[in-house]
Amino acid sequence: MIDLKNKTALEFYFADHFDTVLFPVLADIYLKEGDLIRAKKVCEIGLGYNPKHAEGLYTFAKVHLAEKDLKGAEKVLITLLNTGSIHLQGYIMIAGIQQELKRGVNTVESSWKEVLKIDPHHSEGLEYLQKLKKKSKSGNKTKKKNTRKKSLGTPKPLKAEDLESLSISPKLATFTLVKVLEDQGLFYQALDVLDILEKKRKNTKRITLEKTRIQKRLPHHKD
Repeated sequence: MIDLKNKTALEFYFADHFDTVLFPVLADIYLKEGDLIRAKKVCEIGLGYNPKHAEGLYTFAKVHLAEKDLKGAEKVLITLLNTGSIHLQGYIMIAGIQQELKRGVNTVESSWKEVLKIDPHHSEGLEYLQKLKKKSKSGNKTKKKNTRKKSLGTPKPLKAEDLESLSISPKLATFTLVKVLEDQGLFYQALDVLDILEKKRKNTKRITLEKTRIQKRLPHHKD
């Protein structure tokens, strides 16, 4: 069984199971420790087996960002968003990166609009579009609408050994783990992790948003 309470046990498990869908959890631990080389290597190996793993791609983008490789991060995020995953943090990150890279106004506007589709009250997105609207009134060209369509996609189920060995430690509870569990269809477990984060008073606004979104994906949920 995987002992998720300590990094060493997770490292040993990953060494024997390169194809595990839990690789972003280990990579995120390395990233938080500032060990970018190991974080990057774990992502590269994990994505080699799971190329469309949404949270794995997001963690890989965070590694590139930590390396100050904005173009590399942007490229990974584009791959992530093209998987069809509705990934709020992915859109927020790419919008900020595209602003720094001074991408075209239409490109940046499109990314912020995707953020606001998921979180209509996102302050930075609202501020950007408000400024854009003022410029437009001053005579700037009308912005094109983004028509890209997305679908939730079908989560890849966890392997039996991964599922049986999941024991969530408060120390390991992160938004990364929430996304990993959600991507595998483990919605109730993802909600459990959010409950732990709520007790730790971690970003309550985001926790509420994530809970609402995940609850809508539960079987037999009625709007």
